[in-house]
Amino acid sequence: MSVYIPDEKGELSALDGSAISQQITQMPGDLGAAFAKMLITLVVLVILLFVTYWFLRQFIQKRMQKTSGNSSIQVLEKRMLSPKTMLYLVEVDQKKVLIAESHLEIKRLVDVDEMPNQ
Repeated sequence: MSVYIPDEKGELSALDGSAISQQITQMPGDLGAAFAKMLITLVVLVILLFVTYWFLRQFIQKRMQKTSGNSSIQVLEKRMLSPKTMLYLVEVDQKKVLIAESHLEIKRLVDVDEMPNQ
């Protein structure tokens, strides 16, 4: 009785009983090599993921430092009043301004330099 199994090229070939026993004895070694390749590939992918994360983090930090270096506009402080409302203290050309941001609009509330001290 002949059994048809695919070979390395994917073509079907007829095997008799002795050839089948040879194929079965060769499988565990092939599975071990395939598992090792899969494990190495997984480790390489995880390392590439961490390297990409580190590179993007460094890139974003350097870009943020470059833009905030000698800007005439700086956000001094921000407070969340509600989930959709923020309050910002902004300095523009040595003048402090209080700004409110909501999901509908952005409003300039007051110049902080002009506020009376209480």
